[in-house]
Amino acid sequence: MRMAVVALLVGLALAVPAYALPTSPQQNPGGGASAPPAGGAVRVVGTVIDQQAAIPLPGVPVEVVGTGHVVYTDVDGRYVLSLPRGTHQLKVLLDGYQEKTITVEVAGSRTMTVNVPMAMHAYAETITVIGQSVDAITSSAAAQLTERMNANVITDNMGASEMRQNADSDAAGAMARVTGISVVDNSYVYVRGLGERYSNTTLNGATLPTTEPDKKVVPLDLFPTGLLDSVQVVKSYQPDRSAEFAGGLVQIQPLKFPTGRSFSGGYSYSSNSLTRGKSGLDYAGGGRDGWGYDDGTRSLPAGFPNRRVIRGGIYTPDVGFLHSELETMGELFPNVWDLSPADGKGGQSWNLTFGDRWGKLGVLAGYNQNYKEQIHDETQTFYRASGNQLETFSDYDFQYTTRKANVGAVGNVAYQFTGNHRVAFENFYSHSGKDEARYFEGFNSDINTDIRNQRLFWIEEGLLSNQLSGNHFFPGLGNSIIDWRFTYSKADRDEPDVREVLYERNGSVFVLADESQSGFRMFNALDDRTYDGGVNGAILSKMAGQPVQYKFGGGYTERARDFSSRRFRFQPIRRGPDLTQAAGQIFTAANIGPYWEIKEETRTTDTYDARLTTGFGYGMIDWALGTRSRLVGGLRVEAFNQTVNTFDLFDVDLDDERNTITAENKNTDVFPAVNYIYAITGRQNVRFGFSQTTNRPEFRELAPFEFTDIVGGRAVVGNPDLKRALIQNVDFRWELFPGAEQVLSASVFFKNFQDPIEKIIEPTAQLRTSFTNAEGARNFGFEVEARKLFGRYFLVGGNYTFVDSKVTLTPQAAQVQTSLERPLAGQSKNVFNGLFEVRGDWGAVRLLYNYFDKRISDVGSLGLPDIYEDGRSTVDLVFVAKWKQLNFKVAAENLGDEAYLFTQGEKVQREFTFGRTIQFGVGFDVF
Repeated sequence: MRMAVVALLVGLALAVPAYALPTSPQQNPGGGASAPPAGGAVRVVGTVIDQQAAIPLPGVPVEVVGTGHVVYTDVDGRYVLSLPRGTHQLKVLLDGYQEKTITVEVAGSRTMTVNVPMAMHAYAETITVIGQSVDAITSSAAAQLTERMNANVITDNMGASEMRQNADSDAAGAMARVTGISVVDNSYVYVRGLGERYSNTTLNGATLPTTEPDKKVVPLDLFPTGLLDSVQVVKSYQPDRSAEFAGGLVQIQPLKFPTGRSFSGGYSYSSNSLTRGKSGLDYAGGGRDGWGYDDGTRSLPAGFPNRRVIRGGIYTPDVGFLHSELETMGELFPNVWDLSPADGKGGQSWNLTFGDRWGKLGVLAGYNQNYKEQIHDETQTFYRASGNQLETFSDYDFQYTTRKANVGAVGNVAYQFTGNHRVAFENFYSHSGKDEARYFEGFNSDINTDIRNQRLFWIEEGLLSNQLSGNHFFPGLGNSIIDWRFTYSKADRDEPDVREVLYERNGSVFVLADESQSGFRMFNALDDRTYDGGVNGAILSKMAGQPVQYKFGGGYTERARDFSSRRFRFQPIRRGPDLTQAAGQIFTAANIGPYWEIKEETRTTDTYDARLTTGFGYGMIDWALGTRSRLVGGLRVEAFNQTVNTFDLFDVDLDDERNTITAENKNTDVFPAVNYIYAITGRQNVRFGFSQTTNRPEFRELAPFEFTDIVGGRAVVGNPDLKRALIQNVDFRWELFPGAEQVLSASVFFKNFQDPIEKIIEPTAQLRTSFTNAEGARNFGFEVEARKLFGRYFLVGGNYTFVDSKVTLTPQAAQVQTSLERPLAGQSKNVFNGLFEVRGDWGAVRLLYNYFDKRISDVGSLGLPDIYEDGRSTVDLVFVAKWKQLNFKVAAENLGDEAYLFTQGEKVQREFTFGRTIQFGVGFDVF
C-alpha cells in the first residue's frame, strides 16, 4: 500500500495534459497556435475525422485563412488554435479528401469546439459554426451523443456533465439512467437483464481487478463522478476489446487532460429522512473511521501466532498451545462486542480538480472525498414447504446502521514530443471504508425459541491503477498509428475483526448461546492484482477507392489473487459468569482463562490463491463501403489459463496433493465479430452486429470456501468443476440524432448461452448455495430511447427496455431446484427511465424517474418458490443554478421512498426502505 500511495503522489505531482498540441516550427509556420490565449483570444479546439468511417485523422493541416497560420492535428486527430473574437475561416486539406472550408464565429470567453468531418466523395462545402462556450468538451451530453453516433459499435454513453446535473455521486448511480441498465445493491450493473457476472469493466481501456470476493464484478460505487469524464456501455462486441462480456462492457474514462488551464471544485451536504437525528447503532471503532481507514484497532493483535490456535494434546504438545498461552492470546483481543445508541449524521462531499500546461508539459490532478450514513430497519422471513403451503421457519427484525467514507484521487502525466508522439502516465486511486452495526431478533425453528444476534462489521476496499501509455503517428509508414499501454492495478479488501454474538431465549431472559456464530471473530483479507499490457497498430489506407483502417494488435493480461480467512471463537470450558449479561461483561479479561478459552476454527478451505493469464491477438478492418456504409469486423484469439489452489493455511506442504484442492480452466477460443453500419442520412444510422463472446468463472466460484451470513440462512460455497460459457450475440439498432442532445433509437438483441454459470442449491444436510453450468439459456429483448429539445427551455427524454430470458438447468439439479426452467437470476423484464428538464440562462430544474420490474434474487429449492425482488420506482428532483463562475445545486432523491420488497410465493420474505435524501451543494469553475 505504501508503494501504491507513493506512485499516486508522484502522479499528482507530475501530472500533465496529454491533449495539448505543441508543434515544431516545421509543422507550425505561423507559430504560437498552441499557446494559451492572450488578451481577448479564445481557445478553439476540435477533431478532424473521416466522415464515412468516423476515424480520427492525424497529421492534417488546419489553416487560418488569410494569416498563413497552420497547425497540424495530433495522434488523436485533435488541433488547438488561439483566435480573437470575430469571424474566421479554417481550411482543411488532405490528400484523397475534398478540401473543406469552415467559417467560425468566435464568441464568448471560454473554450469552444469545432469538429471537422472530411469526405472522400463529396463536394467542397462551406459551413458556418457559431462558437459556443463549453465547460466540459468531451463530458457534455451533446459530445457524448456525437461520439455515440460515430462509434463503430452499439454504445450508450453518459458524460460527467450530465452525471452532475443528475446529482449522481458515483458511477453506479449514474448508470441507472442509461438505456437497458439496472443497478443492484447500489453497486452492481445489470445490462439488458443479465446479472453482474455478464458485464466487464475497464478503466482507461485496461482490465480491472475486483474487491468483491463473491462476485465477478467491479463495484461501480468505487468511482466518484467527480473524478470521471464519462462512462460508456458497449453493447456489441468488436475484436480490439476483451471478449469476456455478454450484457455490456462498461468503459470508465477518468478525467481527461484539459485543453487549457482549469480549476474547479465543490462541496455538498446531504440529509436522509431515516438517518439524520434518528437513533442508530454504534460501537467503539478507530480514530480514522471517518476517512474510511482502520487505524489498526481491528487488526489481529501484534505478535499473534501464524499457526493454528488450539489446545495442544497430551501426545501432540507441539501442535497446539498450553491453556495459559491461550488465555494470554484471548486477552489480547479488544473487549468490544456491544452496540450503543448514536444519532445519525448528515453526509458531506467535496472535490477539487486542477489542470494546466506549460509547453509540452502540464498538470492534471483531482481529489474527491465523501461521507454518508444510513439507518434503516428491515424484516426477513425464511420459509419451508409444508405440502402446498409455505410455513414460517425463521422470522427476524433487523436494525442496521451503516457509515461509509470514500477518498479518491486522479493524477496524470504526459509528454507531447511532437504532434505525432505522446507518452502519458495516468493514475487513479479510490478507497472506501464501510462500518456496519447490525442487530436482529426473532424466532428460529431450529431451536424452537427466539434469538438475538448482533454483529460488528467493517469492510475496507481500495483500488489503484497506474498506466503508462503511448500514441505514435508515422506518416512515412503508410500513415500508420501505434498505441501501447502497460497497466498495473491492485484491488484489496479487508474485513478485520468481524464480531458476532448470539443469544437464545430461555424462559423470560436471553442467554448467550453456545453456537458457532456466538463469541465469534473473523478476519478476512483479499489482495487482487492485475498486469495488463497491449499494443495496437492501425494503418489508414484505401480499398476499392474507399477509406479503410486495418487494425491489429495483441497483449497479455495476468491476474493474481490471495485470499485468506481466520475464524476464532471463545468457547466455554466451565460454568461461570452470568450468561444473560452483555457480551462485553461476559468476555472480560478476568473471565478469559477461568471460563472461556480462545479456539481457532479456521477451515482447511479458508485460504486460496489464484492466477489467470490471458494472451490475445486480433486483426480487424474498419472499411467505408461508399459514402453511407461501414463494415467493422475481424477475429480475436484468446488463450486463457486459470488456476485456483485452495489449501490449509497452516499446512505449508503445498506439493502434497492431499493438502490442496486445485481447480483449473484452460481454453483457447476464437471470437469473431461483425458490425455493419448504414448511414441513411448524416444523422441517421442502422446498425447490425454479430459476435461470439465468453463468460468465465470467478476465482471465488471455483474455491470451496464457505461462509454463512445469517443464522438460518444458506451458506455459499464454490465449485471447482465449473467451466467457461460461450455466448452468441445478435444486435440490431436504428438511431436518429436530430440535433445536439437529441436522439431517437430502437434496438433488438438476442443472446444464446452454452453452459451458462448459474447459482443452485446443493442437496446437503444444511442447504448451501453453489454454482454450476446450466444446460443453456437465451436472452431476447428490445430497447427504445427518445430525447428531444423543445425550443431553448425544455428537454424531455426516456428509455424503455424489455427483456425475456430462460435458463435450462441440468437434470441433476432436479434433486433440489424447484424449477428447471426459469428467467435468469437478477433479470428484470421491464426497465424504464424518464427525464424532464426546464432550463434557462439561470440554470435548470431536472425531474428524473427510474423503474425496474421484478427480478429473481434467490433461486428456490425443495418445493420453495423463487424469491423475487418486486419492481420499484425512484423519483429524483434536481435544481441547478449558475451565477458567474459559481453554481448551486439542490437535489431531492428517492422522493417516493418505495419499499424494497422481496416475496416468495405470495408471502413477504424481506422488506425495508432507505428514506428520502435532500442534498445542497455549491461549486466553482475559475478558468
